[in-house]
Amino acid sequence: MFEELALLGGEPVTRKEFPPYNTIDEREKAEVLEVLDSGVLSAFLAAPGPAFRGGPKVRKLEQAWAEHFGVKHAVSMNSATSALCAAVAACGIGPGDEVITSPLTMTATATAVLANGAVPVFADVDPRTLNLDPASVGRCITERTKAIYVVHLAGHPADMDPVMELASTHDLFVLEDNAQAPGAQYKGRYTGCIGHIGVFSLNCHKTIQAGEGGVAVTNDDRLADRLCLVRNHGETRLESLGLSADEYLIGFNFRMTEMEAAVAYHQLGKLEQLNAWRIRLADYLTRRITEEFDCLSPPHVAPDCTHVYYLYHMRYDEAKAGIPLDLFAEAVRAEGIPLSARWMPPLYRMSIYRQRSAFGDSGWPFRPPWYHGEVSYTEGICPHAEAAEHSSAYLETLVRRPNTEEDMELAVRAMRKVLDGRAALSESHAVQAGCVKT
Repeated sequence: MFEELALLGGEPVTRKEFPPYNTIDEREKAEVLEVLDSGVLSAFLAAPGPAFRGGPKVRKLEQAWAEHFGVKHAVSMNSATSALCAAVAACGIGPGDEVITSPLTMTATATAVLANGAVPVFADVDPRTLNLDPASVGRCITERTKAIYVVHLAGHPADMDPVMELASTHDLFVLEDNAQAPGAQYKGRYTGCIGHIGVFSLNCHKTIQAGEGGVAVTNDDRLADRLCLVRNHGETRLESLGLSADEYLIGFNFRMTEMEAAVAYHQLGKLEQLNAWRIRLADYLTRRITEEFDCLSPPHVAPDCTHVYYLYHMRYDEAKAGIPLDLFAEAVRAEGIPLSARWMPPLYRMSIYRQRSAFGDSGWPFRPPWYHGEVSYTEGICPHAEAAEHSSAYLETLVRRPNTEEDMELAVRAMRKVLDGRAALSESHAVQAGCVKT
């Protein structure tokens, strides 16, 4: 006989309050106090000289970041969003240009393109990883394409080799939004360090964090200089860096503070440990889900790749389960497990794309005078991305420190209890029964 579901008035599997994710210790505190005692909270100057590249904590972080990931240059910024925008600008991408990217990503990946006057083009995703499908990317390339903005979603690497081959064939830049996959590896190479510029995030929700902040990395000296120009009112320094007038860049204040850099420096030192914790819990959960359920598929991990599980993303087969996805997630949450339903809808459903509201002053339905392409944002352009919205369930706050294998077992128990109670849910919510392994 099944236990009465918490959603229907029964006792939940757990009433535990899962602790907040806190990766700060005495090392960060001591370094921040050192900054406060110095009185120098930021040391940037938008003028020729060493201070154009920031203060001692900023430069210490950038050196450590470059060494850790094996790249020539790391350029810190006040957010990953700023770094995403700066990466587009550093490549000289602007009005009339197209940048191919994923429709399944945080909005900043695509708005970084819009912010530079260029046009996002959305390619479809691999249904297993929800990362860009290189074949779909290839079909999106036109004479106006200047870059591919790859996203390493949820902690799993995108398939980079065919993307880099496409870029080489068509003379394109490859930019990497690596906000969710710091430390992940693709065939022995760190994600974010394979294309021309990669962007990491230090936002408060990420694996390592400084409250806010981002880092752009590159092995190209010229791109590194241009990133620095965009970060720090670069129009004041153009000639001193030996750049010609036709390389003119408008700069912004994308600068990281000394306190953020002080925190980020020690967070970087914890990255491998924190990732290992996530991987251990995810591996346990994957084994248990595979043993228990036919209607849930754990995250796909491609050969020669490491997944660092910013999110633990599962595919949910509603036909097999017999319980609508939203109801399943609601019932699991009632059992005390923070399960989310439905992946984000594709970005092109937003009115900013459907109405072309950021495409110049002429507005929709008129095409901006500088743009002559034919980009579609209609339903159906990315069928795999659209399908993911209706078949995705994910754990965001569970598969991480300080949680344990015992907590993963609570999640399995909650999901099993809900699926065992599907008949009661059928009566209460007029749904049909599904399947669980016996």
